[in-house]
Amino acid sequence: MEEKSKESYIDIGKILLVLWQRAIWIVASTVILAALAYAVTLITWKPIYTSEVQLYTVMEAGDDKATEVTTSQISIRRNVAALYVKAIKKPDSLAKMANQLKADGYDITESKLNKMLEAYIDSDASEIIHVRARTGDKKLSLRICEIVGAEAENLVKDAYIGCTVAIFNNPREAVKPDSSKAVRNMVLGAAAGFILSCIVVIAIYLLDRSIKNGEDLEKLSGVRYLGEIPDINETFKGGDKYYSSYARAGGERSGT
Repeated sequence: MEEKSKESYIDIGKILLVLWQRAIWIVASTVILAALAYAVTLITWKPIYTSEVQLYTVMEAGDDKATEVTTSQISIRRNVAALYVKAIKKPDSLAKMANQLKADGYDITESKLNKMLEAYIDSDASEIIHVRARTGDKKLSLRICEIVGAEAENLVKDAYIGCTVAIFNNPREAVKPDSSKAVRNMVLGAAAGFILSCIVVIAIYLLDRSIKNGEDLEKLSGVRYLGEIPDINETFKGGDKYYSSYARAGGERSGT
């Protein structure tokens, strides 16, 4: 058991040594793949602009900004918010908004509009609804949010008597496109380059059956290995290379 553990330790040490000897190649591969991933991302990336409108549920009766709100009112407002998130994705709602966009000169189908829209409830305040539009045209993203805000009340007006949806923050035109994720892809490319280059180096080392040192000669010939002396005709560069090996069987020389 101890002998096997020692052999495993020696093998791991050799693998680490091989990786260290090929460090320049590994680093070069890592940098090349990272740069390639970054370049491909920038070339294929299409800018996406996001506009957002924030809505909130409000009780129609009394002052909606009153400090005292009953538990039943909070429950109703939350239910209306959850209902709105589902209602905005219904086919009839999408068709109505798509028709308004077509009237403005945008050729948008219901299925495309469904992919462009995202609606969710605020995690901190469940009475607030976020509706986002992501498109390649910042004016189109803004127009979708404007239509959403204008139609907010109509979507759920008959669901709960006395509760409706109003605009909390008006939509604004996106100043710049969303992130291209080029940095993230560059990091992933670097990681892939490092891992793949290490695998290639290790695979080449493990599949290499050539004789590099006395230990390899002993395993191949089956005779005991006595030692090594430097080859005076070669420049010594360290490691296992540039040696002349002598085996007990006839004292034959085996150079690398």
